Amino acid sequence: SAGLRLVIQTPTDAKSFSYEFDFYTYEFPGFICSTYNDFFVAMLNPKISTLPDGNISFDSQGNSVSVNAGFLQVCTAQTAGGKVFPCDLGPTELNGTGFEGAAATSWLQTKAPIEAPGGEITLDFLVWDSGDPSLDSTTVIDHFLFAADGATTGTTPVPE
Repeated sequence: SAGLRLVIQTPTDAKSFSYEFDFYTYEFPGFICSTYNDFFVAMLNPKISTLPDGNISFDSQGNSVSVNAGFLQVCTAQTAGGKVFPCDLGPTELNGTGFEGAAATSWLQTKAPIEAPGGEITLDFLVWDSGDPSLDSTTVIDHFLFAADGATTGTTPVPE
């Protein structure tokens, strides 16, 4: 596992923040829907009052970003683990990354509200391998921004 902890004093006029990330995994296609799974979470503290836990990066069904959750769209179209992967974005983004033949999400954006502007937040970005110590995953994080308007917590694909 690997993690990055950020302790941030939020601006007094900021009502939300966002960041972009791209999750890459070697677990695809061989370990889809198996006990082997890699995860990425972004744990916010203090936790947002409307969420069950502190994770603010999740797919449209509330699942943590992982090999078995939504958003894997950078790959070669195929059926893996009994699931059809149309891989709408194709495998080109994987070229030169070391993840050729594997999969990625492409760039996603997470937005979250700041419930106490001017206060301190802690954001832990965590990626880990579950079930086995091999075939790792990684997450690239970029474009962290504060905004003066509010936001609903969620993760969506970044428009091209």
